[in-house]
Amino acid sequence: MKKGFFLFLLMIGVSTATLAQCKWKDSFYTTLTDETFRDFKLFQKSINLNKIDYKLLDAAVFFVSNEARLEQGLKALEYHPNLEAMAWNHSVSMAKKDFFDHYNKKDKKRRDPQKRASLAGVKNPTVAENISAVGGRTFGSYLELADHLVQGWIDSPPHRKTLYSDTAVQLGCGTYFYDGIWQKNRDVYEQGNGFWFATQNFQLYNPIITKKAKDKGPSN
Repeated sequence: MKKGFFLFLLMIGVSTATLAQCKWKDSFYTTLTDETFRDFKLFQKSINLNKIDYKLLDAAVFFVSNEARLEQGLKALEYHPNLEAMAWNHSVSMAKKDFFDHYNKKDKKRRDPQKRASLAGVKNPTVAENISAVGGRTFGSYLELADHLVQGWIDSPPHRKTLYSDTAVQLGCGTYFYDGIWQKNRDVYEQGNGFWFATQNFQLYNPIITKKAKDKGPSN
């Protein structure tokens, strides 16, 4: 009787330890591959709009982006946290400052990709950028949202050209959810699903040389 009770407690402990892994870690960028990332349980998590794990969503967009490149015979890109910080801050700016553009006319310090790269700690920016805004839709998981965002870029010729650049060497993706009226889209807002913003930043030609960053990336 006592032995059976002990085994039951042991099984409970193992299950709890497995569930405890509920946060993305940047070390996963080097352990996951194109063949394994779709089976990664964290990417299958439902999105709680009150507690979004932006690091996890950024990673999902990153891996789906590389998957799209590999399907075209292109090389997978290296993750760089400074590019993620750059991308995330631009997505936040587009949401909160109510614009959709590669040029931020509402903040001179963040006006163009080169200035945003410098704020994110990139000393030698040669940056290309894709942006996206999706409103009025519900997504069941982090991976489902990432698939939708990347497919949108693939379906758009200028964005596809950037995604499939053969001179790109590094990539960082940044996402943000905005629960408010954006670009006067009251009808979309009243659907209750808010707006998702996403930015991809690619470093071209040469790997990034870092410097002290003024901007920080998302936390989870």
